[in-house]
Amino acid sequence: MMVTTLYILLIWPIRVFIEAVFVLLQVLFNYRTGLSIVFLSLTVNTILLPIYAAADQWQKEDRDLMQRMKKKIADIKAVFKGEERRFILNTYYRQMGYSPLNSLKASMGVLLQIPFFLAAYQFLSYTTSLRGQPFLFLKDLSEPDSLIIIYGYPIHVMPVLMTVINLLSAFIYSKKSERRERIQLFGMALIFLILLYDSPSG
Repeated sequence: MMVTTLYILLIWPIRVFIEAVFVLLQVLFNYRTGLSIVFLSLTVNTILLPIYAAADQWQKEDRDLMQRMKKKIADIKAVFKGEERRFILNTYYRQMGYSPLNSLKASMGVLLQIPFFLAAYQFLSYTTSLRGQPFLFLKDLSEPDSLIIIYGYPIHVMPVLMTVINLLSAFIYSKKSERRERIQLFGMALIFLILLYDSPSG
């Protein structure tokens, strides 16, 4: 019941929006499905740009604050132990305006991608518009690409390529980030690989 409610509130409106944009693009590009998917992705990412920019700013503020607090936290941990240490750290955090929720706010860019990803994935996985539609070197957008066959086993190149690009982006993007943030970005890239490996190439 809870999952259904969350779907109706969070995923379904986004899916309806994605489907409406896709249908509009199909008409605009004379039912060239591959091209419609490319521009659908560009449209959604353009809409999300202000949110990404805000999330990046929050992340930078959180990182700068943690950097300023680092030495003092190390000093407190070196001198105090147990409940006393926890009390003094919490007091220091309040003085500096730091809250554990700051980390959640800084992760908002990644978290906001999830409903859009789920809505797009669900729509593109079940729409009949992709059936039998080729695009560039892909023979059928409704099937996994299976571009390489090794000993009778198909290797889906598109999800692997997506993961390589995501990992490279995460590496470049997170050069100045904390270890926790880097692990989060790399983890997301690998989760997407697992989720999308057998998906339609569309």
